[in-house]
Amino acid sequence: MKLSTVLIPILASTTMLAAENLKINADTHFHYSFVDAENSANKSAFQISRAYFSIQKEISDKISYKFQTDVGGGTPSAFTVYLKNAKLDWKTDFGKITFGLQGMNMFGVQEATWGYRFIEKMPMDLNKYSSSADLGIGWERKFGALTPSVMLTNGTGYKKVEDDKYKKISLRLLYGESKLKEGLNAGVVVSTEPADYATATSIETGNTLVFGGFAGFASGAWRIGGEFDMKSEKMLADKTAQLVSIYGNYKLNEKLTGFGRFDLVDPDTKTDKDGSNYLILGLSYQPDKVFYIAPNMKMYMPEAGNAESTYQVSFRFKI
Repeated sequence: MKLSTVLIPILASTTMLAAENLKINADTHFHYSFVDAENSANKSAFQISRAYFSIQKEISDKISYKFQTDVGGGTPSAFTVYLKNAKLDWKTDFGKITFGLQGMNMFGVQEATWGYRFIEKMPMDLNKYSSSADLGIGWERKFGALTPSVMLTNGTGYKKVEDDKYKKISLRLLYGESKLKEGLNAGVVVSTEPADYATATSIETGNTLVFGGFAGFASGAWRIGGEFDMKSEKMLADKTAQLVSIYGNYKLNEKLTGFGRFDLVDPDTKTDKDGSNYLILGLSYQPDKVFYIAPNMKMYMPEAGNAESTYQVSFRFKI
C-alpha cells in the first residue's frame, strides 16, 4: 500500500478534528520487567500495560463530552481494546450530572494522591474492590470544601455487560481538593450492590458492601497519602476482606522524584495466613513534560509462600 494512501485519510481526519476544536490525548505505559521468583523461571519482557486514547470537547459552557479507549496487555501476540469512557457531563444549578460510561468515584482521588498509576494500580483496583469505570449516571456538586458524589451503575465495570437485574450505588464525600498541590484532603467512599446466589434449596439475595476512608497531604516537596478499605460479601459464604495502604513521594529536584508505597492485604479476615504485603520503591525522572522514566522495584510478600520481586524500568509518554 502506498504511504500517501495511509497519510491522506489521517491528515484529513486530523484537520477535521482540529477544526472542531477537540482536545486529543494519548497516554502509554511501557515497561521492561525482570521477575525474580523462587521455584519459577526468571522472566524478562517488554510490555505495554496500558495505552489510552481520549477525545474531549466542550459543546458549550454547560455540556462537555469525553470518549476514551483503553488498550491493555492481552496474550503475548495481541492486545485487547476496551471502551472506557463514553460520557456526557451536564453542568446544572444542582451540580454536574454525568451520563454514560464514566470513571468511578471510589478511588480516583486516592489515585491522584499516589500519582503513579503507570507504575501500579490503586489497591482498591488491584484487589477488585471496585472497577475504575462503569456504565450509568452520576452526580457531583461542590459545597465549599465538601464535594459529595453519587453514582448509580450496572456494577459490572467497563469490561463486561450487565449480567443481572441489580444496580450498584457508590457514594463519595470529599473534603478539600481532589488533586493535591498544597494542603490536605480526606474523605470516605461507600458502595453497595445486591446479587443473587443459590443455596441447596432456593435462590437468595446477598450483598457486597465496600467501605473506605482516605487522606492526603502535600507540602513543599512532599506528598503523602493513605487509606483503609473493607469489602464485605454476604453470600452463601460470608467473607470480609481488608486492606491498608500508605504511599508518598518526595521531589528531589525539578526533574527527579522518589516514590514508595506499602500495601497490607487480607482477603478474608476469618482465614489465617492468606494475607500479603506489597512494597513498591522507585525513582521517576522527567526529562520532558510528556515523558517519564522510572526505575522501580516491586516486592510481593505472602504470609504463606515465597516472596517474589519484580525489577523494572517503566516509561510513560503522553500528549
